[in-house]
Amino acid sequence: MNKLKKSKKAGAIIGIAIITLAFLGVIISGVFESSIAVKTFPNEHLFIDETIPLKTNETNETVDVSCILYITNIWEKESGKLKATAYVVETVNNFALYEEEIDIGNIKSNSTKKVSIPVVLSNNSYKIKILLFENEKLIIKGELIISAYPIYDWEEINRGNVDCQEWYLHNSGIKIEQIR
Repeated sequence: MNKLKKSKKAGAIIGIAIITLAFLGVIISGVFESSIAVKTFPNEHLFIDETIPLKTNETNETVDVSCILYITNIWEKESGKLKATAYVVETVNNFALYEEEIDIGNIKSNSTKKVSIPVVLSNNSYKIKILLFENEKLIIKGELIISAYPIYDWEEINRGNVDCQEWYLHNSGIKIEQIR
């Protein structure tokens, strides 16, 4: 009978030890996993959802266009400091005529921000190259291909008046890519 009590006691101790070790294993693995699997900022958390060229003003010599971008932050925390740079490039010679820089600031988590970059075009075909930086690092680049041509009234030209009646703008395409 004494042996039976001792074997029951040993079985209970072994059972408690196994349960304790299993419990400690769960706790230790949870601590270890949480220390390794820290949430990191995803590579592609910002997206340009839409680009819209908008004619805002026109003169005889030039037409003003706002390149409107809708930028979305899909991550659960605020983006870094954003800045956009646009270069107006003549397609004939592939040289930039000038650049326009816009400080965007931060975009809140899971939200979209509208950004407008003004450019001035004259009678030509252009690539408007847009570079988006987050904390001084290039993350998205894109380009809009726009042709701008003045429209004249031939009757007015025959009378000696060569004023532009309005501007014809043609958006040939938009290409956007992530850099990371």
